Amino acid sequence: MAAPKQEPQEAVIPPPKPAPKRIVASEKARKDALKTITAVRRVSAWQIHRWPLEKRMVNERTRVHLPRTYLGKDGIDVRVVRAGQDLNQFVHRHYAEELGKDVGKDNVDGKGWVNFVTPDDVLQRRHECLGPDPRVAGYRYDVAGDVHIKWWDAFLQDQWMDKQKWTFDVRMEEDGRWVEIDD
Repeated sequence: MAAPKQEPQEAVIPPPKPAPKRIVASEKARKDALKTITAVRRVSAWQIHRWPLEKRMVNERTRVHLPRTYLGKDGIDVRVVRAGQDLNQFVHRHYAEELGKDVGKDNVDGKGWVNFVTPDDVLQRRHECLGPDPRVAGYRYDVAGDVHIKWWDAFLQDQWMDKQKWTFDVRMEEDGRWVEIDD
């Protein structure tokens, strides 16, 4: 005679763990965190006329939007960056180029642009048309994967990207840390 078949038994499920308590932050704490993160971001922004100290490697081929002048009033150049290239060095080299160096070829590049460094009619570099003290504060990737530069001008106390101003806010993570979010 065969042994009786074992009936399936219900597994004992432990009671659910209570959800972690969400830390409620005051508006004052949020403003303090925003002020601190803004100060860190501005201090860490690198001057475009100096060689960048950190690398920002690009993982795949993408396009970078490079404004010609402050707030892109005279247009925006779009250049291709290949996989494995350093984005910071690419941007630095682009803005270190001299404008109007091909004198005999009807070169109009840079004609009529405001030079924030010197009003004299000397050979100018691209970064001199971006503002008195342009700095790269970071990058923003749009939905198409294109890169847009977040600029911070320490002299004008202004932050801009392409043809508009940019801002950011902070929010608190579950673990209580403040993180920045783009608007």
